[in-house]
Amino acid sequence: MNPQATIREDIVMQALMGLHRAWPLEKRLRQEACDATRETYLALLTRWIQAGTSPDPSGFDAEALDELSALDAIYLTAGRLACPPFCPAQTDITLHFPQVTLHAVSALDALALPRLLDAPARVETHCPVSDEPLAFTLTRDGSLPEADLGSAMVAMRKIAVEVRRYPLDLAPGIRFVHPAAGARMNQALTLLEGAAVANAFYAFQRRLLAG
Repeated sequence: MNPQATIREDIVMQALMGLHRAWPLEKRLRQEACDATRETYLALLTRWIQAGTSPDPSGFDAEALDELSALDAIYLTAGRLACPPFCPAQTDITLHFPQVTLHAVSALDALALPRLLDAPARVETHCPVSDEPLAFTLTRDGSLPEADLGSAMVAMRKIAVEVRRYPLDLAPGIRFVHPAAGARMNQALTLLEGAAVANAFYAFQRRLLAG
C-alpha cells in the first residue's frame, strides 16, 4: 500500500487541535460575533465563492467589517478584502480552477478551496527549502488522485510565539514542501493528511453556507 494514501489519524487530530488553539476562528465567530457580524461574514464568504474575487468593502457594513477584522476573521490587503481561505493578493501558491485562478496564503488554505468551490484545481508552488517547483491536482471534494499523493508534503512550522494576525503570524509557516524536506521536519503532513485538516478546520464555513 502507498504510505502516502494512509491517513495517520493521531497526526491529523494533533495538527487540527493545534490550529484551533492558534487561530480559533470558528469559536470566535460563534461566541464573540453578534448576529449582524456573522451575517456579514456569510455574505462576504458567499460573494467570494460566487465571483471568485474580492468584493468591494464599501458594499458591506463598516462596523461589521471592523469587528470581523478584530476577530482576525478577515483582513485587508491592498484595499481588498481577504476572507480565509480566500486571498485577493498574489502569493507563491497558485490554484488554477476551471473558471478562475486563485491564490492562498497557506498550504491548508489551498487544500480547503476546492471543496468550498466544489471544483477541481491544479496547484502550483515551490518548496521554500529546496526551491524546487511543486505541482499537483486536487479533486472537487478536496482529495487527490493517487498519482499526486506523494508530490509534496505540508510543513507546519511555528513562526510566532503568539498569533495576532493569521496572515502574518501563522499562515507563512504552513507551506507545501518537497517530500525529502518534509521527511526531515518535526511536523509535516502528507497531502491527504493536510487536506483532512484543512477541510475539517473550514467545515464550519460549509455549514454556514448550507444554512
